[in-house]
Amino acid sequence: MAHSNMTIKSLIFSALSLVMSFSYGQIGNFQNAQAIAQEQITFYDAEGYTIFQQDFQYNFDKKGIGKVKKKLSIPKELQPTEDQDFSGARIFTTIDTKGESKTQSVYYVLQTEQGKIKVIGFSTLCDRAKAIEQEYFNAILANTLPKEIFTPMEVDKVKFSGREITLGPACHWMGVRNLQCPNMGQMNWSEFSNFERAKQMTEGQKALNSSLKMGDVLEDTEIAIIFEGQPTIALKRKLKIKIPKLIMGGSNILIIYYVTTEVKGRYISCVLSHYTDDIGANDLPPLLKEVMQLKE
Repeated sequence: MAHSNMTIKSLIFSALSLVMSFSYGQIGNFQNAQAIAQEQITFYDAEGYTIFQQDFQYNFDKKGIGKVKKKLSIPKELQPTEDQDFSGARIFTTIDTKGESKTQSVYYVLQTEQGKIKVIGFSTLCDRAKAIEQEYFNAILANTLPKEIFTPMEVDKVKFSGREITLGPACHWMGVRNLQCPNMGQMNWSEFSNFERAKQMTEGQKALNSSLKMGDVLEDTEIAIIFEGQPTIALKRKLKIKIPKLIMGGSNILIIYYVTTEVKGRYISCVLSHYTDDIGANDLPPLLKEVMQLKE
């Protein structure tokens, strides 16, 4: 059944899987990063962090920094700190708690050569890791991140766990490593050097999604799957969205898979989801089938 109201479903998908909304290894090779550059802002996903860099045309003074704080929803009364490892930055740190989930964010506010403001921001559902922040902070400022980590806004070939998946123009990015294919499923993922951090990310996603209270959990089951050729266990959640089917324009039953596993020496935290009337939903919709299979 085709959905007549993809906007509502897109918003629900986005809320469930877009987080901006942390030991760390292999520092410096950036193999677990992916990025999307837009005209005014660049976004990165790396080791459980959502990272952004943005230049603002405000003067680097109290008034200008106040405007940036307002735009980024940083509490007005929050005062900056400093750290010699992040030279010249005024640092604002926030924690957003929703239910059992905790999103930690840090904003490094810098003065550009023109006397304006540059912000490099990090957010994570994992524990913060200063080594990760410092490595990406320095690489962003020095413009030394490898070009290979950047992916076009228009979806064609998608880099996933060290390989390319050809999808064509039917899908679109909801965020970095947050891919939606209307009527064919959605998935978002992060790649890690450490299994425990990947597991922490999956648990954080699950807790954040639960805190949104967008529907009632009908069933939670652990099932055997094959993910990127590796046998593993996924949590399968059946969720009834509170919005009636008539308004949704189709099914209001969402199936979500939470997966944490190792693939070829890197660790993946992945959330995959689809509605029960998506193409191929009795087994798996096309997007999900690209990376996983249900074990017989």
